[in-house]
Amino acid sequence: MQDRPRARRRALLGAAWVVLTLAASPAFAVKTDIVVLRNGDRLTGEIKQLERGHLRLSTDDMGTLEIEWDKVVSVSAAAPFDVDDLRGNRYLGALVPGPVAGQLLIVWRGNTDTVELRSIFRLRRLSTSFWERLDGSLDLGASFTSATELFKLDFAAQVGTERPGYEVSADASSTLSSQPGAEDTRRNSVSVSYARRFEHLWVALVKIQFEQNRELGYDLRSSAAGGGGRYFVQTRRDRLLLGIGLSLNRERPVEGESTTNLEATGLLNYDRFSYDFPKVDVSVTLAGFASLNDGGRYRIEADVRLKRELVKDFYATLRGYESYDSRPATEGAKRNDYGGTFALGWSF
Repeated sequence: MQDRPRARRRALLGAAWVVLTLAASPAFAVKTDIVVLRNGDRLTGEIKQLERGHLRLSTDDMGTLEIEWDKVVSVSAAAPFDVDDLRGNRYLGALVPGPVAGQLLIVWRGNTDTVELRSIFRLRRLSTSFWERLDGSLDLGASFTSATELFKLDFAAQVGTERPGYEVSADASSTLSSQPGAEDTRRNSVSVSYARRFEHLWVALVKIQFEQNRELGYDLRSSAAGGGGRYFVQTRRDRLLLGIGLSLNRERPVEGESTTNLEATGLLNYDRFSYDFPKVDVSVTLAGFASLNDGGRYRIEADVRLKRELVKDFYATLRGYESYDSRPATEGAKRNDYGGTFALGWSF
C-alpha cells in the first residue's frame, strides 16, 4: 500500500517536469519584443523579420501580424538580429530604442551602433529555425486552344533562405506544349544560386544551372557562373542589381558533338514591390552571354514577371520570357524561343 503514494508522487513530479520543460521550450517562450506604432499602439510579441517594407510580428492573441515599416516608431528586442540598412551597412545585435525619436540602437558584445529607423532595409532574427528562414513560392498554369488543340502546362518553384551576409536560393521552371500531329516541346531549367553581400551594396554571385530547350537545339546545357555586382538602387520598394562575370558551360546538342564554351556575362535584375493591398510585385531579369572561344556567338535571356496578390499568400502571375541564340548548338535550330504564361501561385 505504501508503493501507491510513492508512485503518485513520482507521477506528479514527472508531470511537473514535463510542464516546466515545455514552458522553457521556444514554442512556449514568453514573447517580450515590443513594437510601437505611429498612432500610439503598443504591440508585444516576437519580431521575426523585416522584408519588403513589412515587419512580421508573432503574437499570442492575434496570430502573426504584418506591419508596414513606415508606421513603426520604435522597436525593442533582446534577441540578436541581422540588420541591413539602405546604404548596404550590416549590423548584428539586440534592438534598443534610441535616445532620439526615430533612432535605433543595435547592441552586440559591448558595441553599440546608432541607426536611423527609416534607413533599415532588412531585419532577420538569428534564433529562428531553418524552416522559419525558408521563403518560397509555387506557380502553376495551364491553357488549351480548341481551334488548334494546343495544350500548354507551366510550372515554376522557388525556395530560398538567408543568413547573416549571404543568401542561397533554388529555382525550377518547366513549360510543356503538346499538339496533335506535332512533336511535344519542352523548356526546363533548374538552378542553385549563392549571393554573398558586402558593405556599400556590393555582392558576389555564384550560379549553377541545368537547362533543356530542344527548340533552340540542345538537350542539355549545364553551366557554372561566377561574378560580382552592386545594387545601384535599393529602397524598400525598388532594387536594381547590375553584375558581370564569367560562365563555363557544356552543351549537348540535339544533333552533333557536345561542346564546351567560356562566356563573358552581364546581368540586370530589377524588382519593384508594393506592400499595400493589393500587393503587386514586378521582376525583370536580363542576362547576356558573349562567347570567348566561339567568336561572334552571343545569347540573351530575358524574363519579366508581374505578381498580384488575390488573398493572403495566394496570387496571380503574368510572365513573359525570351531566349535568343545567335548560333544555336544544332545547325538549323531556331534562334528565338519566346512566350507568355498566366499562372496561379502560393507563397510561403
